[in-house]
Amino acid sequence: MAVEKIANRQLFFILFLARSTLKIAFLPVVTSADALQDAWISAILSFFGGALLVIAIGGLAVRFPNETMVQYSQKLLGKWPGKALSLLPLGAFLFMSSAELRIYAEALTTLFITETPLVFGIGTMGFAAALAVYAGIEPLGRAADLFFPIFLFTVFASLFIAVPQLQQHLDNLEPVLARGAGPVLRGTATPIAVISQFLVLAILVPELTEPKRALRTALNALAFTSFLLVLVTVATTAVLGPQVAARIAFPFLSLVRSLRIGEFLERIEVLAMFAWGLGHFIAQAVFLYCGAKGLSQVLGLKSYRILVGPMAVIWITLAVHGYSDFFQLKTIFQPGIAVPLAFGFVLVPNGILWLAYGIRALAGRLKPGAP
Repeated sequence: MAVEKIANRQLFFILFLARSTLKIAFLPVVTSADALQDAWISAILSFFGGALLVIAIGGLAVRFPNETMVQYSQKLLGKWPGKALSLLPLGAFLFMSSAELRIYAEALTTLFITETPLVFGIGTMGFAAALAVYAGIEPLGRAADLFFPIFLFTVFASLFIAVPQLQQHLDNLEPVLARGAGPVLRGTATPIAVISQFLVLAILVPELTEPKRALRTALNALAFTSFLLVLVTVATTAVLGPQVAARIAFPFLSLVRSLRIGEFLERIEVLAMFAWGLGHFIAQAVFLYCGAKGLSQVLGLKSYRILVGPMAVIWITLAVHGYSDFFQLKTIFQPGIAVPLAFGFVLVPNGILWLAYGIRALAGRLKPGAP
């Protein structure tokens, strides 16, 4: 069987789309809820904490460029302990995918197709992602090549149209740091926790044409998405106002809905929703691919494709029945829940693997005759 590969450029696009779709559509409200007019400062500071998290994930992955986390976990910890530890990050893919799938469907049915059952939006996106995953990682990389410029153009065009209103409401960004640094620092917690999406590096690095450059690619994607988050946070906080941005469900989509071009063109949020759907499709497909690929290696299967259908059904079912309503879904992204989840799914397994790697590296250097 031919080995599937994607370019590092495509990895950048995948990481950018996966992170931007959630942060642009949903996270500004979570950040603004505590930081209010200083939410843009929280967005800047979240990059530095996020970079440490990306280094913790990608720094270990690039040391085993031909192996996934499931494989090098067994090398570092032993067969069964390594497989058991791998189930934590694989569970993270399930959790992230179901939550984001529900968010997308909630936005779709709340803002556009209000009479359509929620299960329709969840099911169609889940089914489309499953078909893409079954096709393989290379088609996903080419889809990211196609969707990235469309997504980027739509978001920046929306921000450009919002500039006149932004200039009229810059006073909504003042006073700066009026309540001190505490709310700003607390506002960084959820954006940093959401960087758990970069766990896909632990599975995708062996699929790259240049796996040794994966960490640099990931940090570049993080920097670009953080810059975009700052712009979106400034625009939503200024135009909608910090109090409204803290309460409204989908602040960026609401911002775009309020825009109009001249006296004849309005409701351009349809274009933003279309672009968000493209990016969300990439995110869902990559999460499903990484989950299926990792689980197939835990179970010792020759191909991950046999797991795609059952896993897609499980993820769709969890997205439909795992949350009673949007407000329960929103609480998951509060710092008190998001941070412990990121700690358990990301920091604990990676910390154990880094410790095992350090011990083995030290033991190797202390062998007789070692330099």
